[in-house]
Amino acid sequence: MPTRRILAIAAALPAAVLVACSAAPNPAPAGTPATPAKDTAAACTAEVALNATIPPGADPDGPAPSAAEMQTWATSVAGPFATLRDNAPDPLQPSIAVLGGVVDQAEQGRRIDVSDPKITAASNAVDGWVHDNCGFQTLDLTSTGGKLGPAPAALKPGPVSIKFSSTGDPSAFVLLLARIKDGQKSTAADVDAGRADFDKIAEVVGAAQPTGAGPAYGTATVTAGDYLLTSPLGAPPNFTGTASLDVTVR
Repeated sequence: MPTRRILAIAAALPAAVLVACSAAPNPAPAGTPATPAKDTAAACTAEVALNATIPPGADPDGPAPSAAEMQTWATSVAGPFATLRDNAPDPLQPSIAVLGGVVDQAEQGRRIDVSDPKITAASNAVDGWVHDNCGFQTLDLTSTGGKLGPAPAALKPGPVSIKFSSTGDPSAFVLLLARIKDGQKSTAADVDAGRADFDKIAEVVGAAQPTGAGPAYGTATVTAGDYLLTSPLGAPPNFTGTASLDVTVR
């Protein structure tokens, strides 16, 4: 898989993850107006919609987006983000504020630096909460010395929350969840052996990129079909191979 493609995917997703779910509000003091109840289901649905978007110009090697493109993207995510912001539990509000700044920057027509550590940390904090609280089906994987697992043989169509950790040498740069394109028959073994070009046979729908010792989180929506879980090994630009697994959605 080309290094540029991997870097673009890994860089883009943290800024696209404007996510939160909700917890029950604290009771209001006597005599004060009741606080509207937070809607966990609405927040989780909005999170899925937001994670499906990638801001223009997320590829650092691509052309700079126009101000109009950034503003159009900001408009497209403003509604779902407001739902998440209003239904996020209090401990997540600092992270939500950071991600709200991403939307504000886009509203001003400015390109977003998706590699900003503050954005990455905020996205991961909120996605970690989603993983534990939104009730989505989950993928909990670890790359240990270049071996990836465990993963279920099958998933159901719908939202999926991903948790990914990497330990040992070679380390895993990022975990990619990708749907094999219609008409393609390649497998995980074909990708790892170099018999299939990942970029040509599959379309990435989700990712989780560790940036420290802790796990990385991400979400995706899957439909019926064949999928790959693929993790490039090593560090760019000197990747040493991939570790991949087959997953069916049915």
